[in-house]
Amino acid sequence: MTSHASKQLTWSRGRAVAIVVAALVVLAPVALAGVGDYTCSDPSKVYYGNSRLFQRPAGIDCDKVYDRISEYKEIVRRGLTAKDPQYHLLMKKATARFSEAVKEMARDKSHDLVAHTGSVKKAKTSAKDVPDRTQDVIQKLD
Repeated sequence: MTSHASKQLTWSRGRAVAIVVAALVVLAPVALAGVGDYTCSDPSKVYYGNSRLFQRPAGIDCDKVYDRISEYKEIVRRGLTAKDPQYHLLMKKATARFSEAVKEMARDKSHDLVAHTGSVKKAKTSAKDVPDRTQDVIQKLD
């Protein structure tokens, strides 16, 4: 083997090792997600954050929050259904207000996941209880 071919082979091996190391660094958080202090039993009930990668969860009762949103109250008061055009306009506004209040609360309280109460469980007995932040979200609506 020529010295040029030997250098190319060494350089190629070095690149391969670098790629493998980079992949491990990128995938390490995913692998570690399963050994956290908490587990999310229903990702469809996550309102903020990633159900696989979190360390500081909070729970909320979304029904109680929606009951305090004026656009949602209007839907209920008028008895609107999905067949009514006004329903969709009001629900879009209510959902936007809900999402913004949840995000604000999560940032203020340093939560990286907000899910429906009971959707996040302690995986380790040493973990802190998941706090209920329903009232904190409702305060953000005002």
